[in-house]
Amino acid sequence: MITRRGIGFVLAAVAAFFIASATRVGWVHMADAVLWGVVILSAVTPWLSVYGLSVSREKSISSRGNLGGPVEGDSVDIDLKIQNKWWIPRFLLSVQYSIESQRGKADESLVLVGVGPHSLTEGSTAPKVSTRGIHELSEVTIESMGLFGLFKRRRKFTSTDSVLVFPSWTHISQVGLLESSRGVAEGASKSRSGIEVAGTRRYVAGDAYRNIHWRNSARTGRLAVKEFDSWSERSVAILVDADDIPAKSDAGSEKDRPSDYAVRMAASAAAPLVEAGGTVRIVTAEGGQMRTTWSDVMVDLAQIKDQPTGTSSRWADEISVGERVLAFVHSSNSQLLTSLTAMARSGSEIAAVVFEGFMPGDDAGFAVNSLTAVGINAISCRSGEMSKAIQIMEFGVGAGGVTTAAPVPSVEPATTESEEMAA
Repeated sequence: MITRRGIGFVLAAVAAFFIASATRVGWVHMADAVLWGVVILSAVTPWLSVYGLSVSREKSISSRGNLGGPVEGDSVDIDLKIQNKWWIPRFLLSVQYSIESQRGKADESLVLVGVGPHSLTEGSTAPKVSTRGIHELSEVTIESMGLFGLFKRRRKFTSTDSVLVFPSWTHISQVGLLESSRGVAEGASKSRSGIEVAGTRRYVAGDAYRNIHWRNSARTGRLAVKEFDSWSERSVAILVDADDIPAKSDAGSEKDRPSDYAVRMAASAAAPLVEAGGTVRIVTAEGGQMRTTWSDVMVDLAQIKDQPTGTSSRWADEISVGERVLAFVHSSNSQLLTSLTAMARSGSEIAAVVFEGFMPGDDAGFAVNSLTAVGINAISCRSGEMSKAIQIMEFGVGAGGVTTAAPVPSVEPATTESEEMAA
C-alpha cells in the first residue's frame, strides 16, 4: 500500500523522467534513476519485513477473590513475542491490536525498532479495562513502512482472544435489607414453580398460565393456580435493572450508569448470601441458574450486558412467587417497579434498591414510597452515593435514617393438596 509520501515521491520521479527526456542532461537522468531505485526498494522492503515472522500473545492476569480474571478498573498485561525466522533483519515494525467491549473500543500499539535475524523480540502493553463483561482482543497486526516510508505493508497474526472482566464489589458481612418484616414464624412460603405441589390459590395477574389448576378452577368457578414447595429460606433471586441508561456528568463526560451500580451492589450482596450457605440466582431471560459459589455468581453478573428499554421488566416474569427477591431498579423503570409491586401483593418477600440522579429530574422518592406501601423493604441510591447505599443494604432499612418498611399485606391462604382431595 502506497502512502501519501510515496505518492508525492512517485510524482516527483515521473516529473524528473519527463524533464530528463526533454533536456537530455546526464545528471538529471542519474537523479531520475536514483528516484526510481528508491521507489522500487521502498515497495519491496515492506513485503519482506512482514513475512518470515511469527507472533504469539499471552495474557498475564492477576485475579482477585479467586475470580480467575481482572476486575473493572484493573489493567491486563498483554505480552507479545515476535520471532524472526529469516536471516534478514527487520526495522521499525508497528505492532497493533484492539480491545473491544460493550462500551467502546481501544487501540493498543507498540513499535519495535529492530528485530535481528533468527531472534526473538518481546514487547508488552497494559490496557485498562474499565467496564465489566467480555473484552474481545483482535488479531495482532504488524505493519512495516519500509525505506523512507513510501510504502507500507500489513499482515495479521494470531487469532482473536477474549478476557472476562468482573464487576467491582464491596465486602459486607450481611444483607440486612433482606430481613423480612413478616418474620419466619408464619410458616413456609409457597412458590409457583418447583417439583412438589403444595396446594392452590386464586389466580392473580402475572401468574403463568401453565400453572393453572384446571380441576380446581372448574370446581370453584374461578381460576386457581398450583403452588409448590417454597424455595429455601436462604435462596435469593437477584434482579438487576440492565436497561441501558447512558449517564452524563454536568461537564458532558460519561459516568457510571445505574446498571453499573446495580451489578456492583448485587456482587457485594451475593458474597455474604453464599457464605451463609444459601443459593443465589441472577435472573435473566433464560431464568438463571442457582449458584452455590460466589465466583459462579460473579460470572453471571459479569456477563450482564446493556439491554434495550423494557428488557429487565420481562426478566421479572422468571421470578416465582415465594422466592426471596433482591432487586436493583432505576426510578424511571415504571414497568419493573409495577412488576415488583405485583409480586409483593402475591406474597413474595422483596427488598429493592432504587437508583436516582443519573438523568435530569429522576427522583426515587415516589418509587420508594410506592414499594414500601406494599411491604417491600426499599431504599434509594443516588448517583455518587453508592457506598452509603451499600452500608444501608448491609445493616437493613432503618440504618442511616431510613424508615423501616411497612408490613406486607396478608395473602389469601392456599388450599392444600389434602384439602383439595377431601373436597
